[in-house]
Amino acid sequence: MGPIDVTPDPWQRLVAIGSILSVLFVAVGLYLTNKANREQQITDRFTKTVEQLGQTGPEKVDVRLGAIYALERIMRDSANDQPAVVGILAAFIRTHSPAPPRSPMATPAVDIQTAVIVLGRRDITRDYAANEQRRWPSGPDLSNTNLISVNLPPGANLTDTNLANAHLSGAHLANAHLSGVNLANAHLSGANLFGANLIGATLTDATLTGADLQHTELGGAELTSAILTGANLTSAILTGADLTGADLTCARTDDETRLPKGVARPAPCD
Repeated sequence: MGPIDVTPDPWQRLVAIGSILSVLFVAVGLYLTNKANREQQITDRFTKTVEQLGQTGPEKVDVRLGAIYALERIMRDSANDQPAVVGILAAFIRTHSPAPPRSPMATPAVDIQTAVIVLGRRDITRDYAANEQRRWPSGPDLSNTNLISVNLPPGANLTDTNLANAHLSGAHLANAHLSGVNLANAHLSGANLFGANLIGATLTDATLTGADLQHTELGGAELTSAILTGANLTSAILTGADLTGADLTCARTDDETRLPKGVARPAPCD
């Protein structure tokens, strides 16, 4: 018996290659189909959720709360949609909780507080959508809003948020990430900012009467003409901050407080 020829037939090779290519084409097709279906599902969810968020009246508060949490889920599921969700939640807060021209102001409704909390616990690195150039230009716009006594969980991140002219008296912002925040002319009397990061923040003309700023980082912050009467600055770091024209009457400090060069330590009023 002669030797057995095991050389592959050229046609068999072509059939095998064709089979492999067919499998690859099917796999790619399934991937693209699933991707398109997923994007359509997110679009449908987004549209439905925005409609629910727009329902007004106290009897619809549960619907709005569900919509806010649904938008949070969309942010987690789709980084590309996060900038749009941030913008919608910020617009919802500005529209439904504006700062009135005169006091007194009521504490914001639960749906407003929930929307702020959701913004504060988002992953801000996902504010970069398809590329870095589409980054939310200056953080959420919560300017001219009534956020009195809003209670954020420790470590909430509102970096670069625009809170100019916002009313945050009595707000709980302990250990919050607030670097680069615009708090110009904001009302923060009695606010709890213990351990907050306000590096590079703008607090021009802000009112911080009686605010708790213990262990707060304010390096490089703009505090020109800010009112810090009776504020607790124990162990606060204000190195490099601009306190030109700021009122530090009766502000509390200790040996750990770091004031900018040339700024006299306020006399105790106890």
